[in-house]
Amino acid sequence: MDSGEFRSARHFQVWAYSVSKCRLLLRSTKDPGIATRVDVYFGGVGRMLLKPDYDGLHVAEASAADLRVYRDRYGEIGPGYTLFILEPDLRSFVVAGVVQWHEDTGGFQDPSAFGPFTGP
Repeated sequence: MDSGEFRSARHFQVWAYSVSKCRLLLRSTKDPGIATRVDVYFGGVGRMLLKPDYDGLHVAEASAADLRVYRDRYGEIGPGYTLFILEPDLRSFVVAGVVQWHEDTGGFQDPSAFGPFTGP
C-alpha cells in the first residue's frame, strides 16, 4: 500500500462508497492479459465529484492554483483534508484525508485489501 501521487493507464471504475465510514474505492479489475487488480482507496472523504469510470487514472494533490479555483467554487477545505485532483480543471476530484493504492491478484468480487465496504 502506498500513498501520494498515483498514475495508471488502466481502466478504473467507481467500485464502492461507504457513507457511514466516508470511504471510496476505485478499482481496475483483472482482464484477459492483465493478471492483477488495482484498488485506489480514499479515506475520510469530505466531498467528491466523480465520473463512473476512467480510462487511465492520475491522482495527485492539488496545486496552489487548483486550490484557489476550488475555494472560489466550493469553499474552504477543512483541516485534515487534502484536495486530490483526478482530472484537470477540477472536472473530477476527491477531498479526503488520505489516498492509498494496492495491487494484488484478487478476483472480481474478492474484498479489497482496504477492508469491507458494506455494513455499519
